Amino acid sequence: MKLLSQLSLLAALASLGVCLTACGEDPDSLTGRANRSGPGGANSDDPNAAPGALECTAKPEGRSYVLFDGRKLEEKRANENVGVNRARLKPHAVMKGEYQRVLGLVPASLETSAGSFDGAPARWYSEAQHSGVSLNAVFGISFEACGAYTKTATEYAAAPTPDSAAQVCAALMRKAWSRTASPEEIAACTTLATTKLEAEPDARRRWAYVCASVLSSSQFLTF
Repeated sequence: MKLLSQLSLLAALASLGVCLTACGEDPDSLTGRANRSGPGGANSDDPNAAPGALECTAKPEGRSYVLFDGRKLEEKRANENVGVNRARLKPHAVMKGEYQRVLGLVPASLETSAGSFDGAPARWYSEAQHSGVSLNAVFGISFEACGAYTKTATEYAAAPTPDSAAQVCAALMRKAWSRTASPEEIAACTTLATTKLEAEPDARRRWAYVCASVLSSSQFLTF
């Protein structure tokens, strides 16, 4: 017991010494404000001004790491432009506007499908993520919307041909993806319409499958 009491006393004295050191000569030593200069720093009279440490006055120097074989770790690292690497999934809440934008209608099943999508927890924000359940739901919803979209238009009364499929695919992809599709993407869509779906006897239903494939692609589901 006597030993424990001595150890407790030493611990208390050590803690007191740390507090006295931290709160002694420089009251800003714990926050680093003494090293600031300019607006918001130690010499500033405006407490709401931005701290000088947040001001970027020079281009930062990148770090270089040498591997065991002498090569640099970063030598093959690609520099991307701003906005290139986006691909953030669209949450369920915005899909109503997206179907309205592309097709001019909103599928009825979308209203009751929120449970199939990844929702953000209460009082918190998290990026949406897709699963097999949500992707299956997306295709079903898109097929319903595309079926209504191709039901009456005259251009969908006849089965797709290479020319008509290429035109429809290019126009639909441009509108749905907000960018011009590449020749390879248009060719893949055309092959789907003319070859892979040739067993479907109903021309309008065949066009609906093509439309649904575009509206369930990663290019449409991300922004």
